[in-house]
Amino acid sequence: MPKLLKAMAMAVFLAATAAYGLDVYVAPTGNDSSSGTSGQSVATLGRARDLLRNSGCLGKEPCTVWMAEGEYVLKQSFTLDSRDSGRLEAPVRYRSLEGQSARLIGGRSLKAEDFVPVIAPATLKRIQLAARDHVLELDLEKLGIQHMNRYADKFTDNGGIIELFVNNKRLPISRYPNRFGAMTMKQVLVNGGGQEKPGDWRVYYNTGTAEQKRALEKGPSRPGVFQYQEKHQAAHEHWANVLDRGVWLKGYWRVVWQNETVRVAAIDVKAKTVTLSVPVSHGIGNKYQRPAGSGEEIYWVMNLLEEVDQPGEWAIDFVDKKLYLYPPVDLHRADILVSDMDAPIIDLQETRFVTLRGLIVEGSLNDGIRIHGGHSNAVEGCTVRNVAKYAVRVEGGTHHKVRSCDLYALGAGGVTLSGGDAHVTPRKPANHEVTNNDIHHFGQIERVYAPGVNVGFRGGGGGSARVDAVGMKVTHNAIHHGPHAGVLFNSFDNLFEYNEIFQFALVSNDMGAFYSYAKENSIGNTTFRYNFMHSSPEGDGIYFDNLANGPTIVGNIAYRLGPQESLIKAKRGCAYLIKNFGKAPITLQNNIAVDCKEGYFARWGTKSTIHNNLSVACAKASHDVPDVTVYSEDPGFVNMKALNLKLKANSQVFQQVPGFLAIPFECIGLYRDEFRPFVPNYRERMALWQPGHKAAGYDIEDRN
Repeated sequence: MPKLLKAMAMAVFLAATAAYGLDVYVAPTGNDSSSGTSGQSVATLGRARDLLRNSGCLGKEPCTVWMAEGEYVLKQSFTLDSRDSGRLEAPVRYRSLEGQSARLIGGRSLKAEDFVPVIAPATLKRIQLAARDHVLELDLEKLGIQHMNRYADKFTDNGGIIELFVNNKRLPISRYPNRFGAMTMKQVLVNGGGQEKPGDWRVYYNTGTAEQKRALEKGPSRPGVFQYQEKHQAAHEHWANVLDRGVWLKGYWRVVWQNETVRVAAIDVKAKTVTLSVPVSHGIGNKYQRPAGSGEEIYWVMNLLEEVDQPGEWAIDFVDKKLYLYPPVDLHRADILVSDMDAPIIDLQETRFVTLRGLIVEGSLNDGIRIHGGHSNAVEGCTVRNVAKYAVRVEGGTHHKVRSCDLYALGAGGVTLSGGDAHVTPRKPANHEVTNNDIHHFGQIERVYAPGVNVGFRGGGGGSARVDAVGMKVTHNAIHHGPHAGVLFNSFDNLFEYNEIFQFALVSNDMGAFYSYAKENSIGNTTFRYNFMHSSPEGDGIYFDNLANGPTIVGNIAYRLGPQESLIKAKRGCAYLIKNFGKAPITLQNNIAVDCKEGYFARWGTKSTIHNNLSVACAKASHDVPDVTVYSEDPGFVNMKALNLKLKANSQVFQQVPGFLAIPFECIGLYRDEFRPFVPNYRERMALWQPGHKAAGYDIEDRN
């Protein structure tokens, strides 16, 4: 079409649609030279965005970008800014066509032909004999892959390298031992780390007299040294031969809520020792059994060609700049994706009234979707998976919503929220909402402090920095199958209600379905109402690890939590709890703990409202919590074994505990709406679950 005719056609189209809003159509088979009308789709989101900008409709009439089924492979973030905003009466929507799923991929597709047999004799020699006929190589440099550089000496995330997916499943990086396995240190010889406080329990150097140890503690930080178990002698001997190529160990070096990957500096096969290249924070070896450690500290090797011995495993050799893969399936019939973009796939910067609806977002080394500033943006009915960081990150702004999404297979967490202002009086809320989302199988790379939902929590349990996240609502979500926390929270005026959280703390203990570690003036007025927390082998329910400052905890149910104290736990800094509760009393009423090791564990201050709480079939009813009514067996649930913990109308509780109010158990968890026509019956599945052995002993596979 001549340029003049094309321009005239576009002008007619815009004039005709201005009164009713503008629809722009995008399809993988489209052409960016097309008009964007129905039947004349453009090919890229960037072109669709530009058509909207040039239309004159933004902010005046509703505008919708309709995306057809198929793959949209992005080499950089799809970014919208304030120019792309709408208004309440004239919203902007980027969405899949009805009944279709547009798939936005922050990576690149690979062909089976990109993988070739290994022929170099020196490389073949490094591959285990049983795997030599299976392992293929991919020349990363030839393909122009960017994120393949050598790991840092110490890191906690994916180390900055690509991820590999086959048929939409993240493939596990090679490891030893295979599948959920780990080695344990035999004995720590040098704790390493650095000085904390003179004379405290952290003895980092196991050498010399007590006086010499104290003198060394005043010196610089030092890497750790440990002896490995004899049964892993052959493996360590192999690794000692390739230290020049880089050998990294990932471990829970001192506690199961600290997980770092560290490069090995030396392996002494005669002394059976490993020397790390840099200090681990606070040193290695169980922090309560210094200096030798407990002998239960777990670690494993990762990303070595020598350990690519299982279908699906892969590793990058940083010297060869090649990836080695043991294919899990016939690659000629597979969808192969490598994520090589370290940026959000969709980035909304200071936008207003923009909605993302019904999209599949995947394959980034960063977050899936980021919303920065602005107000009244929404992510609705989307699927975000296979990203290395968070599915959705909301930074600042007001009134953003994440609603009815499926967020899973995540390197870090599900949704992280910040915003509002706690420094002004009265406090200024951000009013973000996270509701009706199914968030599961998260923390697959960052194994600790990467929860299903994060509300203003930064740092680990011993040093959380203050981040404003004021006035958030987290409601009706299913959060499950994570190695550490379900929800992390700090800050002020936040509401958590009708959430179902289960199968959390699958690796790390001393953690809750809801967990905070707050410093002075960094938390307060938090409400927990009608949440169901269950089926966790090591987790607590609602856990204030330091300050709480006047929470309201009403109508929550905990079932089969433990072995820690389980429904509500406030363990540390009890002087602070008393101090703060004296100013802002706690409300703890109408809660039920069922089949937990201990129902309630807390030390509360004066002027609190604590009454009408139940303990059912718990090993211990409570620790210093008054007014807990104890039942040794089912007091009248609809079906306790099937996890229907709604109390029958004729339950003895209503006669024996005056004022106890019925909990709307049937309303807890996910609900059906236009984006979620089907709700999984997770309770039926979890009714068959039984607590296993110590959590730290299983389910620790990296990137699986």
